[in-house]
Amino acid sequence: MGKVKVGLKYCGGCNPDYDRVKAVEYIKEQLGDAIELVPAQTEDTDMVLVVEGCEVCCVDLAPFSSRPVIIVKSEEDAQSFVREIKARYEH
Repeated sequence: MGKVKVGLKYCGGCNPDYDRVKAVEYIKEQLGDAIELVPAQTEDTDMVLVVEGCEVCCVDLAPFSSRPVIIVKSEEDAQSFVREIKARYEH
């Protein structure tokens, strides 16, 4: 599996329902060197991971319209993201 370059964007964290930073740490632990997390505004990413703290999902996604966007708004979503990346990129 080649390294997947993922742009990372957090919401403002005004009313989080879970620990967003812990969720991203979980993703890093599970995927290890398979992904490279970079700032979301980095242009040459394979996708953008938007980590939202609640169901409101207030992050403006317009700047990322040219790339696939994955939204994580819970610990379960973080687990699903890990499974998706493993299934898609591990052969």
